[in-house]
Amino acid sequence: MTHPFLETAKAALLQRLETENFEKSVSLRIKDVGNLVIFGQGVEISDARADCAIMADQESFEKILAGTLNPMKAALFGKLKIAGDAKTAMKFGAMFG
Repeated sequence: MTHPFLETAKAALLQRLETENFEKSVSLRIKDVGNLVIFGQGVEISDARADCAIMADQESFEKILAGTLNPMKAALFGKLKIAGDAKTAMKFGAMFG
């Protein structure tokens, strides 16, 4: 069964992606909840591999989606971990910064 936060986050990301287009994929790995994958203007609940992985707990992702936590600052303070393509991670962060 899918965690309710994944559906909420998916809807919020789809709204933000209306003006973005990711050429590479981003995996959002939410600790103890599940994974979302962004590619192009789409978001899927999936464990698929991506060009960039961004890992954090649910509380941090909630704050990022709400606009109260900047992803770049979250990474600097260790609330968010990034693996893979740094340019793609920066593009994701720019959607919320």
